[in-house]
Amino acid sequence: MPQIVRLFHGSQICHDVLEVGRFYHDFFGSWVYEAQYLDAEDARNSANLMGGGFSIELLAPVDPNGESGVARFLRRHGSHFNNIAFWARDCRGLAQQLLERGVRVAVRGAGFTDTLPDGDFDYVITHPKDTHGLVLEFLEDQEIHDPRDRPWWDDSYWRDHHPLGVVGLSHCTVAVGDLDAGARVLTEALGCERVHEAINSDAGERSASFAMGDTVIEVATPTTPDSRMARHVAEHGSMLYRFTFLVRDLASVERHAREQGIGIVASGDTIELDPEHTCGGVFAFTEQAVTSA
Repeated sequence: MPQIVRLFHGSQICHDVLEVGRFYHDFFGSWVYEAQYLDAEDARNSANLMGGGFSIELLAPVDPNGESGVARFLRRHGSHFNNIAFWARDCRGLAQQLLERGVRVAVRGAGFTDTLPDGDFDYVITHPKDTHGLVLEFLEDQEIHDPRDRPWWDDSYWRDHHPLGVVGLSHCTVAVGDLDAGARVLTEALGCERVHEAINSDAGERSASFAMGDTVIEVATPTTPDSRMARHVAEHGSMLYRFTFLVRDLASVERHAREQGIGIVASGDTIELDPEHTCGGVFAFTEQAVTSA
């Protein structure tokens, strides 16, 4: 039976892996555990650990004017989050489950299709047009060279010594134009349990959150036409929007942001950074974990 096990990484497409990597190092205290060239995407890649066991993959096209998927995405959206990747068990069964519920998938050896090729494959990617902009990648669960799979791994530095005090990832947010339709993808196509609902009047957002493996996915929609999320949906459409981290002390986060020259666009129970200062990524921080409604 297919099972989504654990979060692997988020991903961001950008112009320059080194430039964005420097920001992650300076602000998050991140370190790179892998850097390579991806022939299939004609892109440079790096994997960056950012605290709380969270990793983000950076992708930059070698030829920004080329026709690779990474290059075309960059021209359309600029530096922006692209997908969320999970380790899963039985990728073939998961791909079949998605196809039966109207979600096209790409697998190794075949592009986006509504039928599966013969033979084994070890990853599945969902078509954003069938998942309201949320691109999900599922890889067959295995141990690789990832430091988080090693017995010596310890991320207490980010929690106990780094100014951000990151405990872990709180949730990922996908911004959509239709909350109910976006939620149905997670409940009907993937069998995710709804764990929370919220209205944030200050931010102009309404959301529902779902458990996926060890992670919470928040599906959110703007409630006012002039909110940051409304402007984002108007410009980019429905897609992955924000990563929110659980931290020990918001005051320390705010102090660190100001010392680093990073603007803050929202404060209170959640601090959100200005994406103009964070290489296009929308990052937020909270002391309150998402709990069941």
